[in-house]
Amino acid sequence: MKLYLLGVGPGDPELLTLKALRLIQRLPVLFYPEEEGRESLALRAAKPHIPPGKPLLPLPLFTGHDPQARERARRQAAETIREALARYGEGGYLVLGDSLLYASPLNLLPHLAGVEVEAVPGISAHQLAASRVLRPIALGEGGFAAVTGLKGVDPSGLDRFQSVFVYKAKDLVGLREAFPERKGFAFLRLGMEGERILPLERACEVERDYWTLVGLWREET
Repeated sequence: MKLYLLGVGPGDPELLTLKALRLIQRLPVLFYPEEEGRESLALRAAKPHIPPGKPLLPLPLFTGHDPQARERARRQAAETIREALARYGEGGYLVLGDSLLYASPLNLLPHLAGVEVEAVPGISAHQLAASRVLRPIALGEGGFAAVTGLKGVDPSGLDRFQSVFVYKAKDLVGLREAFPERKGFAFLRLGMEGERILPLERACEVERDYWTLVGLWREET
């Protein structure tokens, strides 16, 4: 039994890799995260490339604060995967962005002992973000950092990076105050319908959602 973790890119169906596209079309069954009352963004990105009639199995994706509920959801998802792979032999799990970057399916791996797993890289949101504003991720001896903004961002140690990308940014005002000397942009629903790109100071004043990515660039002298 083999499971492929298929990175499908940040949301634009044209940003799938050729390998992900080939596997999406070849594999006999595909799994996707069921995202608590909203459409699966990973499935939406892949849907234009999925052959009609291919089995698509939703998997529970519980991201609340109850550890017991999270564990139950993960065990249920792993059991669904095992049952499907026992029938089909192999399958693919659709993962928004890259398959190993803040990817929820990684939480299932401890429950999938004995299943062969291969990760297929996908374009990450910060790559698309940098291209939208034509700013380098890193150049020369500069580096970059990717962090999560779910609980705020401590700027300590980040000043040495040319660019800093904050995934799942919650407190945009706090980010603006923490990095006052950087040029910041907020990327809302990047690569999807309704995409907006705003300077960070403007984004602090508009309604946003869970999928906000912030890019912070050091102004070179």
